[in-house]
Amino acid sequence: MITIAAAVMLLVAAGACEKYEDGRPSKDVRTEFARMYPGAWDVEWEPQGGYWKVSFETGTRPNRIEHKAWYDDAGNWIMTETDMLLSSVPQVIKDYLAADEVYGNAAISDNDVEFWQKPEGDFYRFDLRLDGREVEVDVTEDGKVSPAR
Repeated sequence: MITIAAAVMLLVAAGACEKYEDGRPSKDVRTEFARMYPGAWDVEWEPQGGYWKVSFETGTRPNRIEHKAWYDDAGNWIMTETDMLLSSVPQVIKDYLAADEVYGNAAISDNDVEFWQKPEGDFYRFDLRLDGREVEVDVTEDGKVSPAR
């Protein structure tokens, strides 16, 4: 009897690991996500703009990291956004931003930075205050600084 109860509790707990809003992604999508992020937890799926957006966390509390990833219906990864603290951004990226002629003197207005991973390349997105207005600026790992796309 105890074995059956334990098995039921395990199945209930496993089912609670992923939440779905407005449907469920295909097996291909879920398989690719599990391959890319095997340690993901607090997983929540929702359709968005023709893609499947999955919000999830990695790491352990209290040092967890929040992510969002997008996949197409065939299970192809489109991109991932990772929230990080400014203090976690590599110094070389901060140096690229500081050296930029247009944005180098702008104040960083938020202690949070987004790290974007896309098939065509990765970049860090900063929120800046420039001439009294808020702007978003992307800095690539090879030093290109440009307004957010």
